[in-house]
Amino acid sequence: MQTHKVIQNKKRFNPINYIPKLLLGASLAFSALAFAEEAKPPMGWLFSDINDNEAGVTVSGWLQASYAGSDNGEQLLPATFFRKEDGAALDQFGLMIEKKVKSNVLSRVGAFPGPSPTEFDWGFNITVNYGANNSFFTTYGIDDKSPEDFDNSGNYLTLTQAYLEFYFPVLDGSNLMVGLFHTPLENEIGFPLPSPAPTDFYTHTYSFMHGPAKHFGALWSSKLSSAPGESMLSYELGIVRGWNNFDDPNDDFDIIANLRWRSADFSTWVDFENMYGNGADDSIVDCACGSPIPTSSELAGDDSLMRQLSYLTITKFVDENNRLVAEFSYGKQEKSLFADLFNDDSFGVPEEGGEDASWYGVNVNWHYTINPELVASTRAEFFNTDGVHVLLPYAGDYKAVTANLSWTPRHNIRVRPEIRYDWYSGSATPFGAKSIAPPPLLAGTEDTQLTYSVDVTFFF
Repeated sequence: MQTHKVIQNKKRFNPINYIPKLLLGASLAFSALAFAEEAKPPMGWLFSDINDNEAGVTVSGWLQASYAGSDNGEQLLPATFFRKEDGAALDQFGLMIEKKVKSNVLSRVGAFPGPSPTEFDWGFNITVNYGANNSFFTTYGIDDKSPEDFDNSGNYLTLTQAYLEFYFPVLDGSNLMVGLFHTPLENEIGFPLPSPAPTDFYTHTYSFMHGPAKHFGALWSSKLSSAPGESMLSYELGIVRGWNNFDDPNDDFDIIANLRWRSADFSTWVDFENMYGNGADDSIVDCACGSPIPTSSELAGDDSLMRQLSYLTITKFVDENNRLVAEFSYGKQEKSLFADLFNDDSFGVPEEGGEDASWYGVNVNWHYTINPELVASTRAEFFNTDGVHVLLPYAGDYKAVTANLSWTPRHNIRVRPEIRYDWYSGSATPFGAKSIAPPPLLAGTEDTQLTYSVDVTFFF
């Protein structure tokens, strides 16, 4: 979720470009030889000899590689966020060291049945990640890079999480996270990890694309008292340094306020997630990082350009084989630089430093478990925008349908073929661009795109 400078895609031989293909082959070969016991968890088994069960510290990781293409040529964005171009890629190679807190509240997920622990506890998480996806996950002030470092096929190393977590035996169970952590917003936060980071699909929604990836700050999670057998309500309050920022150029804090309700039988989940704060100048062109929604306090003559973002997600576990998910999103930005920028087929500095703009959407997902090793998933999305995003600057309606099969032949291997079709209604052609670049060079040649992919994730 970053800004991008103009980077032309030059075809030339470079042996580094073949590393993702070699890693993909190595991953498949390694996976075929991974005859671990089925009772073992997907992650952590490889480091079982050094994991300290008594202290609760575990080391685990994952490797995700893929092959993707489309009917529009090599450039896949913006329909295939995070995937940039066609061919083979090493998406992510992650390593995580963590100590979970003993709590009846899982931060960013919600409360769970059972008594709250009566003693204070603490934990931590350090996650590093290497791969092509990480060009969207740098944090301004920590691991940001110059725009020239971002090309179509580059792999990057990022610190994706580094936080402390504390459990307090108050208010029927409470957690406090402090540091750098994945966002508690959005239905999918984008990593191929177990909950709280589900990734049922390889590609992501436009509503996800318009949200933050992570934050630096503090997040308080607490469960409200309820009797055994009753529904549960928990809340989260956070204060963070904006979107994907450690150093926030406007030097203001953003507020996170979330509510999470679970039915008594745990078959229905409702999550209402909100973020509000100053978005002035936090889309940092100098490092191709920060938020993806540009504003300018200088052009607008105002150093307080407020941004609002909300998600409402309803999950229904119909039975042991069927899960339905509906996500509604809404956002608003004061004096967006890109709003209505291209409606007259021109490009230039907007009057008065931009226009107030909004975006909204809904996506509906159905997940059907065919058997313990095979899950079929489908997703339909409608998304409307005034054109605020650096990778989606054209106003109009975006629609997409996605389907995949997630096959788990062993406890630590996932193979997922996926197909997706996008179409657009508006005054532009957003698909089939020839390079990754900010407007007007991001302009494509098509208003539809068919994308296909297969990704393999090896958990260890």
